[in-house]
Amino acid sequence: MIKDNGLLGKMTDKTFLVTGGTDGLGLETVRTLAKTGARVFFTARSGEKAKKIVDSLVAEGKTDGDLKGTRIEWVQIDNMSLKSVKAGAEDFLRRSDRLNVLVANAGALPRLSFLLRPLLLKSSTRSFKSRVVTVASTAHAFSTVQLGNYGQESKVKSGIIAYGQSKTANIWMANEIERRYGAEGLHGLSIHPGGIVTAGYANMDPMVQPIFEPLFSTEAFQKVFKSLSQGAATQVLAAVGKDYEGEISYARPIPEDEMVGTYGYRSWAFNPDGEKRLWADSLKMVGLDADE
Repeated sequence: MIKDNGLLGKMTDKTFLVTGGTDGLGLETVRTLAKTGARVFFTARSGEKAKKIVDSLVAEGKTDGDLKGTRIEWVQIDNMSLKSVKAGAEDFLRRSDRLNVLVANAGALPRLSFLLRPLLLKSSTRSFKSRVVTVASTAHAFSTVQLGNYGQESKVKSGIIAYGQSKTANIWMANEIERRYGAEGLHGLSIHPGGIVTAGYANMDPMVQPIFEPLFSTEAFQKVFKSLSQGAATQVLAAVGKDYEGEISYARPIPEDEMVGTYGYRSWAFNPDGEKRLWADSLKMVGLDADE
C-alpha cells in the first residue's frame, strides 16, 4: 500500500507512534509505516521483546529494500499502569520533538493521547495534518458506552458486551478529538481493520470461544478473514492518507440508509453528549482534572 501510494521513503520528516507494536496488527503497522522512511516508535511492555523486534526488522531490511535504513524505536509502556503510561509519554517527549500520528492500536489509551496532544498540535502542518487513529470494530454493535459503568466497578458481566463497549469508546474518543481539535489541525479517526484472527482472540469470552474457535479454520471463514497485512492496511491508510492535505476539505453526513446490518455502524457510534461525558470521565480516571 505504501508503494502503491508513492510513499516509499517519502516521509522522512514525519514521526509516528504505534501503541502495542509487538505483535499482530500493531507489529504489521510498524513494519509498513517504516517503509515511508519516517521515524517510527512503538510501545511495548517487555523491553526484551521490543529489542528483538527492532533487531528482526533491521535484519529484514537487509533483504527487503523497502525496509532498508528504517528508523524504528520503542518506548516501554504497560497499558495496565497509568504510572507507566505517564513515564512512557515523558520518555517519548524527551526523545522526539515531533509527533505527526498516534495510532492507538492497543486500546484508546486516553492518558497517552492527552499527554501527547500538545506535540500533535504543534506538529500539524498545512501539508500534513496530525491525527490520532483509534482501532475500533464492527463489534461496537454489541454495546454502546454505558456511561459511568467502567472498569473494575463495571456491572457488565459478558465479555462480548464489555468488548463492544470498549470499541464504541474508541469511536467516541476519535469523534471528540475531531470535534475539539479538527479546526486546529489535529484529526481523530476510528477504523475497523476487518476480521482478523489475532492474539486478542485468546481472551475471547469463554462462553462464546467454543463456538468461534472451530470456525476459524473453515473455508468460509478463511474467505472472509483478512491477513495481518491486509488488516493493518486500514490503519496505515488512516495514518498516511492525503485526505487532510491542504486547507480545503469537505465532509458530508453519512445517509441513514448506509447504516446497514453488520456491515454498517450503530446509531450510538455518534453521540456528542455521550462523547463529551466520556472525555470528561476519562480525564478524571487518568488523574487529570482539566483538559490541559
